[in-house]
Amino acid sequence: MTAMLDRADLLRMIAKGEGQEQEFKRLIDNQESVAGEIVAFANSDGGVLYVGVEDDGSIVGVADPDVVFHTLTNLCRDRCIPPISPVIEQFSLAGRDVLALTVKPVLNRLKPYRTAGGRFYLRVGRDKKDATGRELMRIAQAAGELHYDESPVLGAGLADLALPAFEAYHRVQFGLTLAEQTAQSGLDLPQLLRNLRLLHDLDGEQTLSIAAVLVFGAEPQRWLPHSRLSAVAFAGDDEDSDILDRREIMGRLPMIIDDTRVFLERNIRMPAREHGFGREDIVLYDRTALGEAVVNAVAHRDYSLSGSQIRVFVFRNRIEVRSPGRLPNSVTLDNIKLGVHAERNRALATLLTQLGYMSAIGTGVPRLIVRLSRQLTGREPEFALVGEELRVRIWVRPTP
Repeated sequence: MTAMLDRADLLRMIAKGEGQEQEFKRLIDNQESVAGEIVAFANSDGGVLYVGVEDDGSIVGVADPDVVFHTLTNLCRDRCIPPISPVIEQFSLAGRDVLALTVKPVLNRLKPYRTAGGRFYLRVGRDKKDATGRELMRIAQAAGELHYDESPVLGAGLADLALPAFEAYHRVQFGLTLAEQTAQSGLDLPQLLRNLRLLHDLDGEQTLSIAAVLVFGAEPQRWLPHSRLSAVAFAGDDEDSDILDRREIMGRLPMIIDDTRVFLERNIRMPAREHGFGREDIVLYDRTALGEAVVNAVAHRDYSLSGSQIRVFVFRNRIEVRSPGRLPNSVTLDNIKLGVHAERNRALATLLTQLGYMSAIGTGVPRLIVRLSRQLTGREPEFALVGEELRVRIWVRPTP
């Protein structure tokens, strides 16, 4: 319990009184309450709990510092869930022993925390308060424990679920109809959706997640208008050339993927060589590579960027898939070609894999987009970041 803080600074901090980042306790007479103060700091921006200090800042000290130290240690381990890692220091102030328990965010990243009594607290000013469902969602997102696509879509409830779409997925994934599953398991539809992390109870209301709306929603663009895909075919090599075809592709993500494939098939020209009485069509793009590029954009785009949608542009000399969002985590423009990947949208990637649109092994970029395109055209696709957008350029096969 060697002190690490400066004694003079400590006195100045206590003199400021209780506030957003510090709390005073004369003694530990209610362990659940003290655990709540520690949890509130952990769920917020951290803070210091002083034991042996009155609410008005008077230094009263503690009778047995060792006992208080072990009590605080046990509180953080046994009455905070997950356990909290504190820094506990002992000081002698005005001839009295005071303990300072510091909660540092860098040491406690497993948010949200709760007490053994089941309470989730936040620090607000000089008090702790129960966190609402919305606040818990934000805490979990900020800590990385809840991916953005698992977040709730405010206002979207069970009535906004396209039940036939979910039932079709359920048969593919579990080999049972929804009725058979609920009969065998005893689970109702809401509980089944909760187990799949597709439904949240948010402040007393059942709310679909972003992934649920995008894959199984009756009207996904009503809630997430930027989830559409804009497809444009140009006559030349840039966006200033004439537009030959244009479509705003809407619906659930599987529908968007399928309709984008149809758009590309319609707008990719098919030249041919004449051999006497025969004709040989010349394939300009590897269809598997194009499909992988589109699916990757749909699965991995940043859906928190609400101002832009995926864009697929067909030019005379290439096809570009433009996806909102920069590369996640440790992925770079260089190592993405080697198969390095990080799931931005965990739930969406899982659902699209289960529906057969994606491979679970994460090697689609080098194995399908890069290798297949290079084999057909002799030129590797290009990956570029332009502002907050990732662009994948797949070049056309040269023709005589």
